Amino acid sequence: MNPFSYGTIVKGEYFYDRQDECSRIVSTLSGGNNIVLFAPRRYGKTSLVFRAIEKLEEKGFTCIYFDFMPVYSRESFIESYSKAIITKQSNLQRAVKLMASLVKGIRPKIAFDPSGKPEFSMDFSDKIISENTLEEIIDLPSKMASVKSKYIVIFDEFQEISKMNGENFENLLRSKIQQQQNVSYLFLGSRTHLLNDMFNNKSRAFYNSAMVMQLDALPENETITYLKNRFALSNITIDDSSAKLIINQAGNIPYYIQLLAAEIWQHMISTSSVVNDEIITSCAEKIIDLKNDYYLELYDKLTAYQKKLVRAIAENGENVFSADYASTYRLSATSTTQKALTGILEQGIIEKVNGVYFIGDPFFKRFISRYA
Repeated sequence: MNPFSYGTIVKGEYFYDRQDECSRIVSTLSGGNNIVLFAPRRYGKTSLVFRAIEKLEEKGFTCIYFDFMPVYSRESFIESYSKAIITKQSNLQRAVKLMASLVKGIRPKIAFDPSGKPEFSMDFSDKIISENTLEEIIDLPSKMASVKSKYIVIFDEFQEISKMNGENFENLLRSKIQQQQNVSYLFLGSRTHLLNDMFNNKSRAFYNSAMVMQLDALPENETITYLKNRFALSNITIDDSSAKLIINQAGNIPYYIQLLAAEIWQHMISTSSVVNDEIITSCAEKIIDLKNDYYLELYDKLTAYQKKLVRAIAENGENVFSADYASTYRLSATSTTQKALTGILEQGIIEKVNGVYFIGDPFFKRFISRYA
C-alpha cells in the first residue's frame, strides 16, 4: 500500500507536524474565542482542522463541520446546516423535536431506510423563507448548547457566503454570532484574498471578529524526516538532499509533496530501493504529462494578457504593480494588470501571501515553463 496520501483529508499516520498550529486552534476555540485560518490551497487546512476536531471532541465539545461550497441559496443553507447540526446529536428523534420547537418555519422529520438507518429531512412551512427562520437556524447551535455541552462550529470555504445575497447575509450572520453563548466559530477557506478582506476590511461585517491565524509552509526538517520514514516502510531509502529536492519540486506545499512522493513510490516499488535526483525529476515530469490536458485547458481559458501575466508571475511575483516590473515583463498600465490579476485570482490559478503572488500549483508552473 502506498505510504503517501493526497486528494483526501489526511489523517492518522499520514498527518505530520502542525502540532503547534493544532494546539493553538484547540486552545482558542475551547477558550470561547473565534479564529479565522488563512492559507493557500493545498496547504492542509482541512486536514489540520479535522485533527483539531478530534482533540476538541475528546474534550467534550460538539463540533459542527459545515462546508459553504455547495450552498447556493438561503434555502440550501438552512437545509444543509440543519442536517449538519442534527446528525451530530446522540438522540436524533429528541433533537428533531427540539429543532421543531426552536425553528417555526420548518418541519424537520426522521425516516428510516430499509436497513433501519435514520435519515433526516425537512420541509418549509411557507413558500417564502422568512428572515426569522434564517435567524432561528443560525441561532440553533447556541440554543442547543449549554455550559456543560459547548459547541464549536467550523465554517469551511466561508468566503462563499457572498453567493447568498452578499453582505446582507454577512451582516445577519455576524449580528447573530456575536450574541451567542457557549459557541465558538472557526472560519477557513481556500480563496485567501477574499477571506482576508472579510476579516481585515473595516467596512465588512466580520472585521476584527476573530483571531487571525496564517498557516505557513511546513518546516523543512520535519518534512524530510517524514519522507524518510514513510519510504522506509517499503525498504526504500532517501537521503536528505533528495528529500529536499522533492520539497522544492513540490513548492513545499503539503498536497504536492504527498503527490510527488506517491508517484516516486509507485515508480520505486518495482524498480529500485534508493531514491535519487534523476528519479525525482522524472516523476515530476510524469505528473505534468498526466495532467497535460487539464493544464492546457486551464491555460487556454486565459486571455492573451492574463497568459503574459501568469508567465511573469511564474518567474517573479513580487512588486507586480511597479514600473520596473511592467518594464521587465512588458506589461500594460497598472489598471489593466489589476483587472487581469483579479480574474486569475478568481480562477484560483495564483495565490497571494504577504503581498507576493505565486502560482498555486507548482506543476502547472513547470508546465508554463515547458510550453508557454
